[in-house]
Amino acid sequence: MQKKIYTVATAHLDTIWSWDFETTVSRYIYNTLVDNFALFQKYPTYHFNFEGSYRYELMEEYYPELYAKMRDYIAQGRWSVCGSAFENGDVNVPSPEALFRNILYGNRYFEEKFGKRSVDIYLPDCFGFGWALPSIIAHANLMGFTTQKLGWGGAYGIPFDIGVWQGPDGAQVLASLNPHDYYFTLKKLRDWDFVQQKLKENEQYDLNSTMIFHGIGDRGGAPKEASVAFVEQEINKNKDSAVQVLASGADDLFRDLNAQLTPEQKAKLPRWETELVMQNHGVGGYTSRAVGKRWNRRCQELADMAERSGVVADYLGTAHYNKEAMELNWKRTIAHQFHDDLPGTSVQRAYRRSWNDYGMAMNGFAGELTQAAGSVGSLLKTDFCAGTPVTVFNSLEVARTDAVTLELPHWPKACARVYDPKGREVKSQVNRYENGTAELVFVATVPALGFAVYDVRPSDVPCRLRGSLSISGENQMENQKYIVRLNKKGNITSILDKEMDEQELLAEPISLGLFKYTGSKPWPAWEMNYKEANKDPDRLPNPVTVTIQEKGPARVSFCVEQKDGDSTFKNIIALTDGGSRVEVYSEIEWRSLHTMAKNKFAFACTNPEATFDLGLGAIRRGNMTEKLFEVPAQNWVDLTDKSGDWGVSVLSECKYGWDKYKDNTLRMTVLHSPVRNYRIDSMQSMMDLGLNRYSYALFSHKGQVGADTQNQARAFLQPLTGYVEPKHPGVLGTAYSFGNASHPQVVLRAMKLAEDGDEIVVRLNEGAGTPVEHYSLRLGAGVAEARELFASEEEKGPATVKDGCLVTDFTPYQIKTFALRLQPAAQVGHAAKATPLTLPMNVQLITKQGEQGELPLSIPAERIGDQVTAAGIPFAIAKDGKNALRLAGQTLTLKKDTRRLALLLSADSNRILDFTVGGKTVPCSVLSRTRRFASWDLYDLHETAHIQEGQLGYVSTHSHNADGTDAIAKELYFYILILNVQGGDTVVLPRDEETLVLAATELNTVAVPCATPLYDRVEDRPFDYTMRLGDKLRYLRMKLPWYMGDKGRYFSCYNRGRERE
Repeated sequence: MQKKIYTVATAHLDTIWSWDFETTVSRYIYNTLVDNFALFQKYPTYHFNFEGSYRYELMEEYYPELYAKMRDYIAQGRWSVCGSAFENGDVNVPSPEALFRNILYGNRYFEEKFGKRSVDIYLPDCFGFGWALPSIIAHANLMGFTTQKLGWGGAYGIPFDIGVWQGPDGAQVLASLNPHDYYFTLKKLRDWDFVQQKLKENEQYDLNSTMIFHGIGDRGGAPKEASVAFVEQEINKNKDSAVQVLASGADDLFRDLNAQLTPEQKAKLPRWETELVMQNHGVGGYTSRAVGKRWNRRCQELADMAERSGVVADYLGTAHYNKEAMELNWKRTIAHQFHDDLPGTSVQRAYRRSWNDYGMAMNGFAGELTQAAGSVGSLLKTDFCAGTPVTVFNSLEVARTDAVTLELPHWPKACARVYDPKGREVKSQVNRYENGTAELVFVATVPALGFAVYDVRPSDVPCRLRGSLSISGENQMENQKYIVRLNKKGNITSILDKEMDEQELLAEPISLGLFKYTGSKPWPAWEMNYKEANKDPDRLPNPVTVTIQEKGPARVSFCVEQKDGDSTFKNIIALTDGGSRVEVYSEIEWRSLHTMAKNKFAFACTNPEATFDLGLGAIRRGNMTEKLFEVPAQNWVDLTDKSGDWGVSVLSECKYGWDKYKDNTLRMTVLHSPVRNYRIDSMQSMMDLGLNRYSYALFSHKGQVGADTQNQARAFLQPLTGYVEPKHPGVLGTAYSFGNASHPQVVLRAMKLAEDGDEIVVRLNEGAGTPVEHYSLRLGAGVAEARELFASEEEKGPATVKDGCLVTDFTPYQIKTFALRLQPAAQVGHAAKATPLTLPMNVQLITKQGEQGELPLSIPAERIGDQVTAAGIPFAIAKDGKNALRLAGQTLTLKKDTRRLALLLSADSNRILDFTVGGKTVPCSVLSRTRRFASWDLYDLHETAHIQEGQLGYVSTHSHNADGTDAIAKELYFYILILNVQGGDTVVLPRDEETLVLAATELNTVAVPCATPLYDRVEDRPFDYTMRLGDKLRYLRMKLPWYMGDKGRYFSCYNRGRERE
């Protein structure tokens, strides 16, 4: 059998790491193109591999001529796209659905632009690989997986060179796990003992092949010429050798094995049937730079909610599903799931862009959710309401009774009461009434994937319905399921489950333990210290106050405030009427240097193993060992008693790092601030100082962990949302369900419109680890046609439709995707009519490449289309001549049926301007064109958080300078300003030469705002952090330039880092 060595030439490029995004674009992307072109011209056998369609998009945006030349090399088969994905991302913190979208967008781009698809997941530098990954790869219609990172200390070593990796659902993919370092210059191959040993090892499995990386790392570019020349020399020896050297694509090995191996040979391959996480390198990244993980999770959940509501609205005809906005905001999210971004291991200034993009994605998804869910209400009957109609949306495929929170501005009274369509009062309470805004909480019952209308009425007295919900000054609260007691420190010391004969859930109080923490010396953000983690905490925060926060018929809660040094801790511990979760919402002002914080859950049940959620399936792990001490989990971790009689699940909103300390103890890592810095401009010693928010919940269950835990976790992550509707009749009645499913253990992981065409794509996953027969799913008026897909939305095969339902079976943890066509809806509505308003343009805001501009910064004409649509509102863009309006008191005359005027505008800085609508003055907030939409605390740079309060309409990814050159990654922001008008009104614009209007649209419907907060808000606050003397001296010593390896770059990077708005 002739042996083969597949050499894979690569130049791994970190989008950010020890540099910022601007450096990647201006230097490393360019170098990757021109350096490889030079090698192509000199070495005819040279074959280059480059991953991540995001990088190709950047090439297309900034270097179009070089991009065209690269396309020619791709067509010649000399430059290979690889990895299948949009971004070379982390695979532990992102949800499996985010990984599916990463692959979907990556290969779609490769196919659209180059006519190519890769069949591999190529992750040379990611920090460990969860067990769901092979299932994800297989379901995306890919063949193989490659990494060299296990050589950095995989918790299980390197299982094999080439073999099969099997996921929790039994799906299998080929894997190459030992291809050597990618940052490597080849000087020997056939006579290299490393290669010879691999070939010998593979012989026992009837394999004649191995893979070897060579190239350069992290900053892109190209392999060293000496390495390329050596490979060509070895290729030229092939005719005289029994060992063939190939200059190959990264996925060629998998394509060849898949085509050449018989089923018997494939069955003989070595097999790995569990996770491939790291022992240490990367485990700190489950927690580092915490706000990025919180916002990443919120983006994922809002994306899911927006897509589900968008499908319903599109089916009913009340709004158009905005595929472009969904893709834009998914890409904004996935771009920062990069393996040195989301894990928190990059220089601190790079996170300005990361967190801003997360903020924009949250805002974008929230806008699509609001317009879609709000529009469905136009078909619901709301005219029965004596007060304000509120439509409540349930995004899950199971019916729910849960609390919904609303913020109602211009509320006339300090109290409110809520009624269902039959006039029956439901439990409600106003928690806060300030400046005319009421914060209302009430308990709503909403059908699956559905909507329900409630009547919210102003009142002089609060709701006085009584039930099982209570709270007392004796630190005890109770609902139908739980009795919760706190000790004097404010820690939960007892939880009794009344449904299990008052079973005590806790063996010890739940606490936040604080550990003296050095962390890793060489890799402070990446790693943790086993000896420092494998012990009890050194201290607990000191109690300050325990007060009753909420005391109403809908929800009760305690507010617990604690303190440790300069750090403060606030926990809201809540129970909802009829709820099945004990919920804890935490806010920490973290000022504890060289400290680690872990929540400890010591339960009355014991088991040497716990179950950790993978997002698709679950994995059982034992108590912590030095090899496996800090481990990842997605939405929950469960400890079920070894008797199997009962257990407790901890549901996590945005924390991913865990340990199992003892048979009865789980611990969730909240924050870690190490002593050292990888680089001084990384400043990991000050990592996560400032404001931190997170939440978790406890859910106890009878028997083994199963569907109830899955659905409670999803309900915790996707709360009910409410929309303020006008009064009108409705053909759908007062409640509507878009779908129902037969088995609650099968999770609807996604519901969206197909990328191509108008089919509805649903992704289903058996979530309890048990087989399901005859599962059925009904959507809308019934399923008319169905076919099975891969997650890539490629055809897989036929599907069964029976009596208007999709019908299928599931093996444990199996994933299935289907494309559905539904029977037409019996009742349909009409989307808002949008009419462009022609404006008297008087300034050039959009310029062509190289064109002299009249403004310091302008929008590149090649980066904006003829129409942009956001939050359901289309805007027609004028691109020639004068293409924007500078406010100068112009009068706009509107059509008679116009109810809203939408302006796409921004100013040089935030300001309040007076518009005149129908003769009345309307003060409006106009937001900055250049200030980032969102930021978070970076105390080393003296920066505190802000989030703009407005709906984004368009953001240019870069700008043109006045001389026509590119301002790399300099974004310009334009917001949607809504003016409520009456038909035939005139609008007089204010005079403000620094405010520019890009477009205007007239709409014939009134606004339906979402009254539920959908993501973080934060008030501007002054920077007031000061260090203690010892910490200050250490800080100054670290800042000395000789403490760094890149002395010359320190001052420029750091000084540029200290921005001021």
